[in-house]
Amino acid sequence: MYEDIGTLIRTGYETWRQNLNLAVPFVLMIVAMMILGIFTVVVAFYPLITGSPEAFSTAGEMGSPEELAELLKSAANLGMAAAVLLVGVLLIYLASSFFTAGAIGMARKATLKGKTTLKDMWASGRRHYLSLFMAEVIMMALIIAGAVALSLPFISEISAALAASEPEFGSLVLWMILLIAYALLISLLLAMVPYALVVEDLGPIGAIKGGIGFFLSKKMDVFLIWLVVMAVSMAIQFAAVPFSGSEAASAFFSTLSGVVGILVISPLTTVWWTRLYMTRTGKIPEAQAVPNEGVKYL
Repeated sequence: MYEDIGTLIRTGYETWRQNLNLAVPFVLMIVAMMILGIFTVVVAFYPLITGSPEAFSTAGEMGSPEELAELLKSAANLGMAAAVLLVGVLLIYLASSFFTAGAIGMARKATLKGKTTLKDMWASGRRHYLSLFMAEVIMMALIIAGAVALSLPFISEISAALAASEPEFGSLVLWMILLIAYALLISLLLAMVPYALVVEDLGPIGAIKGGIGFFLSKKMDVFLIWLVVMAVSMAIQFAAVPFSGSEAASAFFSTLSGVVGILVISPLTTVWWTRLYMTRTGKIPEAQAVPNEGVKYL
């Protein structure tokens, strides 16, 4: 059943309010990424720290870049460190894919049944994390290829501007505008890929095709939800601006906005995106798509 955007937002908010455990995947994602990141850095540079302690002064300051580079070469650990860092990055992205798929699975269950549990997160994460990871890799490759192709006509102008003492910024400004427009367009074009993948149980290629096809057929709906998500996110960030004069207050409100983003904004917007996909593709029975009275007057 079709829902107008206002009804979808109100109903999605009510679904989130009744399922505050939707924040758990995002909390676990941050914890897992932090642990993996710290572990990766420690493992990658452990031989340097233990085998070349002279790289660090007693005051904890690094030596000159030349000295550090020489110590790295003498320790013969550059290849191993690069390999460990690559594996660590892949593990971080796999963890992100797992919990993202889990969050969407929970949002899908909450949208359909009104309630969801962490079992839905584990089930959806295990089922879809690898496909979502592969889809993210493919999308990243496509995004980079598009950005490179867009930049090729400006290479000579960029090089000349960097070499000139008084560079002309006209081409650089145009290049930046095109890149920003490209980033906005690609974020809209691919916004629904994770939701198509989980809701439809698709593979990486099928999810990309399905997500792009959804956007092309529902451009205005995707754009409106994207605007709402951006507005909510920016409102949280701007709330800290009046306190920017105080370093302590600024740090506190920056931390608070980050916590709110994880506990509230991320799960709430996941419900909105999931509900948008499900209502527009007929995945919600008509009776369940009609908001109750409690939602109507929010």
